[in-house]
Amino acid sequence: MSSSAQFPSLVMIIRHGEKPGNPSNDKEGGPNLSVLGSARAAALPSLFTPDPTAKPAGKTPQLDCDMTAGTESQFKGAYGSSKLNAGPSRFPTPDFLFATKSSNSSSRPVETITPLAQALQFINNNSAFKIHHHFKNDTKGINGLTSEILKTPATYGGKVVLICWHHGAILQLTKAFGVPSSQLPWSKWPGKVFDRIFCINWDSGKASLAADYQQLLYGDSAGESS
Repeated sequence: MSSSAQFPSLVMIIRHGEKPGNPSNDKEGGPNLSVLGSARAAALPSLFTPDPTAKPAGKTPQLDCDMTAGTESQFKGAYGSSKLNAGPSRFPTPDFLFATKSSNSSSRPVETITPLAQALQFINNNSAFKIHHHFKNDTKGINGLTSEILKTPATYGGKVVLICWHHGAILQLTKAFGVPSSQLPWSKWPGKVFDRIFCINWDSGKASLAADYQQLLYGDSAGESS
């Protein structure tokens, strides 16, 4: 956890789910997730939902999902508490969700974390819990996002933030939070990688990065957590 409420306790950054076409080209294949990307989106709540031992009692991280047909850019389904106990979540539950602003070429970041937002609405009994998606996938948008989070400690200090972004700008976004280039695992995010989670904390008073693994779908990296 952060040693100061000046910073969030944790900022997590993920790439949107899989897409049709060339995975290295965000403008190819249409604006929506592929079937595999939709599967990743549906599985994400299992990483971030609360510890089953936490109050209120009776709500577990193993959620039932009654999927229904919806528009191609909107998740529709009903979550309920399962009787299964899958143990505590692997990652902290986000207090805030951010995604890249949708455009004609992509609404994939919003689509990817919409099931998670729906699950958190159910768990928190808070229909107002939402995805913030007003920052564009450019330098101005990245600077605006990081400035809002880092310069508004009254809102984000000590909180957990999850951001879903486009892979071509995630390294720039990470550095904008203050992470040194020497801590980045790559100089360029690999086009075929969809299963990493960047975890940024300020425990030492300076931004520090750990790269972790989702391990959600068949074919995801089996690398051990950082």
